[in-house]
Amino acid sequence: MKSSTWKLMMVSALALLISIPAAFAQTPEASFLPVTEPLDVGGTVLEPGTYMIRVVPSSVDRNKVQIMDQDGTKVFATVLTVPHPLKPGEEIPNTTFVYYPAGEGMPRALRTWFEPSMAPSSGGHDIVYTEKRARQLARLASSRVVWYPDDTVITEVEAPPLQIVTPQATVERYVYLPPPPPMISGQVNMPDTASRIPLIALLGLVSVLGAVALRLTRSA
Repeated sequence: MKSSTWKLMMVSALALLISIPAAFAQTPEASFLPVTEPLDVGGTVLEPGTYMIRVVPSSVDRNKVQIMDQDGTKVFATVLTVPHPLKPGEEIPNTTFVYYPAGEGMPRALRTWFEPSMAPSSGGHDIVYTEKRARQLARLASSRVVWYPDDTVITEVEAPPLQIVTPQATVERYVYLPPPPPMISGQVNMPDTASRIPLIALLGLVSVLGAVALRLTRSA
C-alpha cells in the first residue's frame, strides 16, 4: 500500500514540475491578417487574401514577425519590428492593425500590429521599413518612422542598426526607451508577462505532498 502511494506521489510531483518550465515559455503571438487591397508589410506587398502574422519565437526579443499563409506552412516574408509601448494614457485601438495612409501610386502600409491576447502593457509591434520607404511614410503620415538601410537582409538572429526619419526628413538614431512600469504604493509590481501558472503548480505540488504525507501518517 505504501509503495503504490509513494509511486502516485512521485508521478504527480513529476507532472507538476514538468509543467513549470512550460509555463515560463514565450506566449505565442499570432493573428489573422485580412487584406482587401494590396498591402505593404515591411517591404513585401501582399495581394488580397487572408494571411497569418506571427512573432518569430525567440528567447531574446519579440521583434521579428513572419507573414504566412493561413495554415502557417508557407512564409511570405520575415519582417523586422520595434516595440510599440503604450504611453501614459494611451489605449490599444479597437482594431488589431493600424495603417499608414496610401500615397499616390503606392499601396497603404501596415504601421502597427497589436496581438489581441497579449496584456495591454506588452504594447504592440511597429513595422520597420527601408530608408526610402520610411521617408515616404513619414511624409504621408506626418510621423516619425523607424528604418534600416535599403540593402539590409533581415535574418532571424541579428538586427541591423536602426534610424528614425522625421516628417521634416531629418534623421535620428533609434533608441528604445521602455516606459517605466506603474508603481503602486506598498505593492511590488511583477511584470505582466509573468505567469501565475508556475505558482499554481507549486501550490498543487505542495497540496499533493501534504495529502500523501497525511495519509501515510494515518496508515502507520
